[in-house]
Amino acid sequence: MGWTKNAIVPGPKGEILPLSDSIIVWSTIAVLVLAPIVRGAVDPVYICLVAAVLATSLFLFLFNVIQREGQTIKFSGLELPLFCLLLLGILSYFSSAYPENTERKLGFFLLCFVLFFLVQNFFSDRNRVIIFSFAVVASGIALSLFGLFKYAITMGTPAWKEGLSSTYVNRNHFAGFLELCLPLALGLILYVTDKGKKAILSYGIALMVIALVLSLSRGGWIGAVLSLFFMAFLAKKKGLLSKRMWVVSAVVFILFCTSLVGLNSISERLSTFGQFLKDPINFETRLRVWRGTMQIIQNHPLLGTGLGTFAYSFPPFRTAGITNRYTYAHNDFLHFTSELGLLFLPLFLWLIFSASRAGISIFFNTKSALKRGISLGCTVGVLAIIVHSVFDFNLQIPANALLFFSYLGMIGGLKKSYE
Repeated sequence: MGWTKNAIVPGPKGEILPLSDSIIVWSTIAVLVLAPIVRGAVDPVYICLVAAVLATSLFLFLFNVIQREGQTIKFSGLELPLFCLLLLGILSYFSSAYPENTERKLGFFLLCFVLFFLVQNFFSDRNRVIIFSFAVVASGIALSLFGLFKYAITMGTPAWKEGLSSTYVNRNHFAGFLELCLPLALGLILYVTDKGKKAILSYGIALMVIALVLSLSRGGWIGAVLSLFFMAFLAKKKGLLSKRMWVVSAVVFILFCTSLVGLNSISERLSTFGQFLKDPINFETRLRVWRGTMQIIQNHPLLGTGLGTFAYSFPPFRTAGITNRYTYAHNDFLHFTSELGLLFLPLFLWLIFSASRAGISIFFNTKSALKRGISLGCTVGVLAIIVHSVFDFNLQIPANALLFFSYLGMIGGLKKSYE
C-alpha cells in the first residue's frame, strides 16, 4: 500500500483522508477557485500551473487505483462524447495550417478532460461533493463582493459605465462565471436545512445576482434568466416549489431588476437600451462575423481549419464593414465548428444532451437531498453557459471552461453513484 495509506491528514467533517487523496481533493479545488481570481487564467503561465497540478493529481489517482484493492475507475458514459471530441481535435491537427496553435488548444482540452475525469471519479461521496459545491459557491460570492467593491470605487468614471467585471478582463466572461455559480448555490439551498446557513447562502445569492445585473452582459442575463426559470420549472414539477412561491419569486425578481434600472425612468432606459449597454461589438457587427465564420465552415466542412486557428483563418472571409482583427467568432458553436468541422456540433450536442438527461434523471429519482440539489445546480449551470455561448465565447476562457467540465464530471460521478 505504501505511504498513500499510512500518511493521513484530517479531512472535512472529521473524515480521515490518505495524504494522496487530500492532495487530489484540495489541488482540484484550488484549480477551480484560483483560476477565476487570476483574470480567468487567460495568461499562459497559469495554464502551465494548472497542467502541473492536474497532472500530479491524475498520477496520484492512477497510482492509488493500482495500489489499492477495490478502487476502480468510474465510467458514466459522458466520457464517450468527450473522447470523440478530443479525437476530432487530434484529427484537425493534421489539416491545421498552424499546428503549434492546435497543439496548445489540444493541450488545454486534454486538461479539461483530465479535470472531468478526476471530478467524476473523486467527488461522488457526500463529503467531497459538499467541499466541491461550497468551494465553488464561496468563490462566486467572494468575486461578486470584490467586484461590487471595485465597481463602487469607479462609480462616475468611464470604467464604471463599462459594467462590473471583478477579476475578469471582460464583464461578459465574469457574467458567464456567475451563471455557473448561481444555480449551484440555489441547488445547495435545497440541501441545507440550518436556518443560519440558509440565510448566509441567500445573502451570497443576492450578491451574485446584483453583480450579474451590474455586469451589463446581455448574453449573461439571457442565459441566467432562461436557465433559472427552467430550474424553477423543474423544482415545481418535483413539488419543491409551490405555485404561490413561484409567483412570489417571479414578482420579487421583476421588482428587483426594475429597481436597479430606476423606477421613474423605465421607458427612458428602454428607449436608450443600446446606448446604456454600449458594446464594442454591436449585434450587426456580430452578424457579419458570424457570416464570415459560416463561410469558413463552407470552405472547410470536414475537419475545419484546425483547433485554435480561427484568428488566422478569419481575415480572408471578413465581410464588408469589418475592420478589426477577431480572435473569436463570439459564438462558441460557430467558432468550434469552423475549427473542427461539421462533426463538432452533433458530438457537442450529444455531450450536452447526455449530461442534461443524466442530471435531470438524478434530480427526479434520487432520495438524497444533496444529490438532488447538486445535480440540478450543475445541470442548469451547464445549460446557462451554453445559452450564453450563442452570443459570446465563454468556453474559450480557461476558468469558465474548467468549471464547465468539472460540472460535467460532477454529473457523471453522481450518475454513477446513483446507479
